[in-house]
Amino acid sequence: MSETSYRPLDGVRVADFSRVLAGPFCTRILADLGADVIKIEPPDGDLARRLGPRRAGMSGYFMQQNCGKRNVSIDLKSPAGRDLAAAIVGHADVLVENFRPGVMEGLGLGPALLRKRYPPLVYCAISGFGHASPWRDQRAFAGIAHATTGVLYRQAHAWHEAPHDSVLAIGDTVTGLQSVVAIFAALRLRERTGRGQFIDMAMHDALLAIQEAANFHLFGDGASEHDFLCSWMFRCGDDHLVMPSDPRAQWSEITTAMGRADLASDPAYDSYEKRSECLDELEALIQDWMLEQPSADAVVVRFHAHGLPAARVSRLSEALESEQTRERGMTVEVDDRTGRRVRVLNSPYRFSDASAGVTGTPAFRGEHNASVLRDLLGLTDDAITALERAGVISARLPDSR
Repeated sequence: MSETSYRPLDGVRVADFSRVLAGPFCTRILADLGADVIKIEPPDGDLARRLGPRRAGMSGYFMQQNCGKRNVSIDLKSPAGRDLAAAIVGHADVLVENFRPGVMEGLGLGPALLRKRYPPLVYCAISGFGHASPWRDQRAFAGIAHATTGVLYRQAHAWHEAPHDSVLAIGDTVTGLQSVVAIFAALRLRERTGRGQFIDMAMHDALLAIQEAANFHLFGDGASEHDFLCSWMFRCGDDHLVMPSDPRAQWSEITTAMGRADLASDPAYDSYEKRSECLDELEALIQDWMLEQPSADAVVVRFHAHGLPAARVSRLSEALESEQTRERGMTVEVDDRTGRRVRVLNSPYRFSDASAGVTGTPAFRGEHNASVLRDLLGLTDDAITALERAGVISARLPDSR
């Protein structure tokens, strides 16, 4: 990572109305890249604060997604709170929210109203199925998007088992990433036109867009996604390994690495078409050989020597402590707000002449009420105190729960 203090999004301000994961994942990336992200949180707090073990009232889950953001806690149910939030948006380049369609409109903070009031605003609305959609009113979480886009079916069919949800909330994180891309594009377009955009980002769309196996259905000609796997999984003497090479296309290389040149020349397997007709048989032949090997690591070394990719299946705990993770700086320590340190995942972005990554600690709810309202809106201390007394803004500073 470059030692320069310059960050790609220096000077960009984001009003973040989002919560839990899809939106906060998006805005954490923007913060890592240098944007001034102001999280606008309701008095009852972001649910993520309570997900899992907590320190000083904040869970590790919340800390990971909200490092480096300023925090203002506003009661959006009050007219004065809505006016205050709208005023903050007026000083922002980007707004991100992940409520169900219609919620922000009900608060008087919908895209049509705010974009009319602030034409340069880039308004990114993240939802399950989109604002212009026959399913727009359906509640959606990551698992719902996994189900509606074929992800769960494909996963279950590949491993010949009943469907179960992914261990990754890819419906949230992929949508967050797609939102970042859309925001970048909208900001670039604004440089030319002076106008902002309304971005209608649906989890359903974002997950469909990354499915390379969709071509089997869309291209036709008898192709089937059931013949397609990103990687093959095998059991060795002590552990599992993953092999991305496709036996249909790389049968000679795989069998040579196995020391089974006889299989490469076997007439039953001497063409791509023949191998496509007996994938289960090929998989069984490889698996039988794998079981004879003493360790997955030994097989990986052997495959690498023959130019074939392979990797032992690591636990997440191992991955977080690996030499690769350590040398790439993919975890970083931050203040956990109790005087101790806690590790969170770092940004994956590496630039030659710019910096990116975690820039600060996770904020207590309402921690930056005074500084944001004073610096951004020019409110006096007396005015801020009056808003606190009226319950329009509030804060929850350190507690031990």
